[in-house]
Amino acid sequence: MRRLVLVAAILSSTLGTAHAGRSFFGWLYPTEVLPERGVELQTWVFERDRLGPANTKETSMWVGPQIGVTDQLELSFPVEWRWLDTGVDGTRPTFTWERYGAEARYRFVTMDPVDRPAFAPLARVAVKREVTLRDATRVEADLVGSYEVGRALVLVDIGFLGTLRPSNSQFSLVPGAGISVNVAGDLRFGLEGFGEIALDSGHPSWYAVGPNASWTHGRFWLTGAFGIGVHNIRTAPRVMWGILF
Repeated sequence: MRRLVLVAAILSSTLGTAHAGRSFFGWLYPTEVLPERGVELQTWVFERDRLGPANTKETSMWVGPQIGVTDQLELSFPVEWRWLDTGVDGTRPTFTWERYGAEARYRFVTMDPVDRPAFAPLARVAVKREVTLRDATRVEADLVGSYEVGRALVLVDIGFLGTLRPSNSQFSLVPGAGISVNVAGDLRFGLEGFGEIALDSGHPSWYAVGPNASWTHGRFWLTGAFGIGVHNIRTAPRVMWGILF
């Protein structure tokens, strides 16, 4: 009997951690983090089509391991690539290794399914090396808050981006908000709005709103969003997935 109880406890613990760290939103950072010693490989693929006055087109890819340092602190080491068509006559599209770096996410409340509160705040910071701009460093920061009520999860993400250079540094605010509703099992649908507000004239501001969907299956999760341009962009689709080891 004791062996059966022990096996059930182990299985319950394993299944409980299989979902940690997932995101229900395409463009918004989640408030879930991995448990201590948990490791997950995440991949993102996203596009921004007809961005700004030049109608820039780009497709980017983000790949990196997520590591649970404690039950509330998570580290990541992403590598990013980008295909870019600037829309300038006489130039050809480029594909390049764009940047790499490290980021930390700290959830201020427990992830325990019994004790966790409905409201969960999270802070995220990242520092990245720009590969093609040798004198530039990219910094990112987010304050994220989610509130869970019944089958619905409401999330607000206020972000900041900065590309630091000896001259011509660029800064942006990255606000977003969304809702995700559990419709059946591990399938969710929702809506989100997201974009970038340029704080200088070096790059365009843009905003999009669109549906999202998320599906979890054991140690694998898949999420997508399709942003429809509201300002200065045509479409902004994004798909991301993770596998927990």
